[in-house]
Amino acid sequence: MPPRRRAGEGTVHPIRWNGRIVSYRGLASYVDPVTGKQRRRSVSRATRAEAERALKDLQRTLPQVTRRRARTATPPTLPPASDPTSLHAYLLRWLTYKERDVRPSTYRLYVIALQPVVPVLGATPLTEVTVLGVEELVRVLHRERGPQGAGRSLHILRMALRQAVRWQLVPANAAQDVRKPRVVRPETLVWTPTQAARFLQAASTHRLYPLFVLALSTGLRRGELLALHWGDVDLDGREITVRHNLVKDATGHYAIGAPKTDAGHRRVLLAEDVVGILRAHRRLECRGRRSPRPDDLVFTAASGQHVQGRHLDRTYRALTEQAGVPRIRFHDLRHTAASLLMRRGVPPKVVADRLGHADASFTLKVYTHVYDDQRAAAALPLSELLNAPEQPRIPVSSRDQREAGLDALRELHEALGRFLARAPDWAQAALSELMQPRT
Repeated sequence: MPPRRRAGEGTVHPIRWNGRIVSYRGLASYVDPVTGKQRRRSVSRATRAEAERALKDLQRTLPQVTRRRARTATPPTLPPASDPTSLHAYLLRWLTYKERDVRPSTYRLYVIALQPVVPVLGATPLTEVTVLGVEELVRVLHRERGPQGAGRSLHILRMALRQAVRWQLVPANAAQDVRKPRVVRPETLVWTPTQAARFLQAASTHRLYPLFVLALSTGLRRGELLALHWGDVDLDGREITVRHNLVKDATGHYAIGAPKTDAGHRRVLLAEDVVGILRAHRRLECRGRRSPRPDDLVFTAASGQHVQGRHLDRTYRALTEQAGVPRIRFHDLRHTAASLLMRRGVPPKVVADRLGHADASFTLKVYTHVYDDQRAAAALPLSELLNAPEQPRIPVSSRDQREAGLDALRELHEALGRFLARAPDWAQAALSELMQPRT
């Protein structure tokens, strides 16, 4: 069966007569530049290959008109303030100040978090905001938006008032000592090696199989995977350079941007089997057309654009059910990758570098999880736990003997250095051979 054609490539189908194929027809759609209506043209040839070549020639002669769907979404905003001395007016000023330094998606979250603050506390003059007033705000938001929503709004308000202290508009931060509501966070689940292998087996026939392989083998974020370009992939050098990330703009639409943090700009080495899977995916992307250019995305939808996040989540959930493995978030594949690397004895610093974390302690605290067999290995019997042999110690009877021993080692080191400086090459080679550990 021929591979699925992308949007804009046209279609080729057989023409049958009396139950047998007599020819092939290629159909191409285009937009009339005068009327704006969609039109179709067709070509017919004796074989499928001839029809596909004729269809490509036909498409080159058709007018190229790009139709874009108008974006109706508007970025979230705070309403204008009537009193310039109010907290509401100050929050507008602070948002304008932060807009130049943060990503559009982060700015959007700031606005959404502060929107419920304005009706409750916005009319209060900035200099009259008190700790009890912020406590009342948290109580109201906890009832209306739950503990997580109330805590998020309190966190952003605390940031804004901290800047007001720096600008010397208020003497103290009234939100600093207000406690966030307690949030019970569910335990993050990760797959065992067997479960991860079972999922990849179920996804092996899907066109996004290479994406899931990279997610579990490299720990790349979802946005980094969806924004990966062929120019970022060095198959001969077996490495990926993370330069892009799929992020939301201020209106909530997805666009290609920079990685999440400075540490997110990184090189990730690939195993040989992963490189083989990517090579097969690249060959499939050609499909008789031109080879992918460096600025082409590695994983695309049928339209040729980036894969929509909701489509990826829907596909991922279906494959998870098909594989019969526990349902976890797509982001938890990143946690699974980190835990599997730590299980194999990879140093935490290397795992943090692979995930794009600046601090290895954050990787250990948040992204690595303990498996049941590791817990079982720690359940040692008391006879083995309490009767562990002590490490032998080198007896040192006095401080003078210790110093004498160190002096003798220093003299031996200096003598060895003088010997290596004057010895011929064959003697140095013989000494190096003697110093090699015996197996």
